[in-house]
Amino acid sequence: MPQQSPPSSISIADVARHAKLSIGTVSRVINRHPSVSGDMRRRVMHSSRTLGFVPKIAQRCVAVITGRHSPAMPFGYVSLLTSMVSRMLAAHRIMIELIDVEDLARAYETHLDGIIGIVFDDRLHELRAIPNVPIYTINKPLAHEGIHSVYADHYQQGLLATEHLIEHGHRDIAFLAIEPNEWGSAERRRGYEAALRRHRIEIIPSRIQYTLDLPLYDTLARWSQREVTALLNFSEDASLEVLHILSNVLGLTIGRDISTITLEDLPIYQYLSPPQTVVKQPLEAMAQLVVKSLVDNMTNPIDDTANQVMDHCVTTELVERDSVAMHTQLIENPRFVSRIS
Repeated sequence: MPQQSPPSSISIADVARHAKLSIGTVSRVINRHPSVSGDMRRRVMHSSRTLGFVPKIAQRCVAVITGRHSPAMPFGYVSLLTSMVSRMLAAHRIMIELIDVEDLARAYETHLDGIIGIVFDDRLHELRAIPNVPIYTINKPLAHEGIHSVYADHYQQGLLATEHLIEHGHRDIAFLAIEPNEWGSAERRRGYEAALRRHRIEIIPSRIQYTLDLPLYDTLARWSQREVTALLNFSEDASLEVLHILSNVLGLTIGRDISTITLEDLPIYQYLSPPQTVVKQPLEAMAQLVVKSLVDNMTNPIDDTANQVMDHCVTTELVERDSVAMHTQLIENPRFVSRIS
């Protein structure tokens, strides 16, 4: 492997020779001139990162990989975490480049000092092809791919919520998430099923559904007719729609006719009627941990070897409010006597 020169001795000319391009082209890429093609930018930035070249005029810049922005939940998980991470990076005078996961090619065309992924997407491991750039992910464990990972215990989330409902006398509990193959959904379902098994409650496949598979109304209407008394509302992007359909379309009173536990402690959930019991992830703590580690890594680079890659799992908590009723209240409700007896 060729020995690299100290970064201070590397010039644009060195980058040009390595990329087999003219100095003028490299200069235009470094200065973000719009006339340079994406392929050329990627080629220059790869050579620049490989050689360890840092433009003297460049301010430190971190890419925040986002995605899955929901019109129904514009202030949800993704936007909240993006805001937190951006604010913390700005406090360190670090520029932020927001890149949608569907447009990852942009990450190869910019001189980045680090990358933070806040989306649940395996494509993030492709960014390992960018030399000498530390990569962090929040709520997507990719340490096995050499990517620093900080994530909440999603298995615990499903377990905590289901145990809480069982403690309140519920046995007919449904599980709703976005998609079956996403890591977080799978872990939460695993926790849900573990709690049911622990209490010798039958796992009924029809009570596990995903919003990508069936229209929400069809799922919720069927459940309301088949003895479901409680719901893990873990659909994230569609969680407000779920509550709307239950209350305003199906005419159920949450906290009496049906109990719900919703994912994420967004401020709006405190002001709904009734306020929602939620599974709360320590989003700010996770963001702080990632930003601090990344800034330290940018200042004193570490080798991303197997024993150096961060793999940090944090616990979550259940915040109890008024959306979960005791099962005895459901039995006393005449509307449900025929279904439960």
